[in-house]
Amino acid sequence: MPLVRPVQAEELVCPDEFEGIELSEDQQVQLLALEEQLDDRIESIMPATPESEAQLEQLEQTFEQQVSSMLSPEQEQQVGQLNAWVDESVASVAPELEIEEDPALSADQEAALDMIAEEYDRNFQSILTPEQQQQVEVLEEQLDAEVEATMPEPNAEQAASIEAAEAEYEQAVLQVLTPEQLQQIETNLAACAVNEF
Repeated sequence: MPLVRPVQAEELVCPDEFEGIELSEDQQVQLLALEEQLDDRIESIMPATPESEAQLEQLEQTFEQQVSSMLSPEQEQQVGQLNAWVDESVASVAPELEIEEDPALSADQEAALDMIAEEYDRNFQSILTPEQQQQVEVLEEQLDAEVEATMPEPNAEQAASIEAAEAEYEQAVLQVLTPEQLQQIETNLAACAVNEF
């Protein structure tokens, strides 16, 4: 399995909104399921074309090559072991992925796969030096900008549907979190808003 950069739905606004919040395992599963539902709805509203999928695949391959080029032989070995763990974990959670290109997975399977991706990301970051982490962060920002540039602008109807889907997602998230957690998110978002200017 190649290097993976998970992209979560909550990154739409501010990547630090959940900082300092301890989520229970049940909350994590529920939030991951909600994020997956949001991603699926947006994809159904604006389905990717074969051309855009090919372009995205090329961008991801370039990103992976750039990251791989900065690794030492020892780090490459560690990443190889990490990739082997991911392959085994994914096969145990969703074996149908090995024989089908886009199988219909259950919410539990989707949540488990998201948690595997998060664990991969944490372990991968621990392999990198602080300087490499900064370099990867820059590459990720470049990838995000390039991916965004490949996406067509939604028409008025699509934009309204996406806005409605995001509003429903936000309301569903509110039902999962405690009042204390919601207060911490408001604090984080306020800090992010200040940092943006």
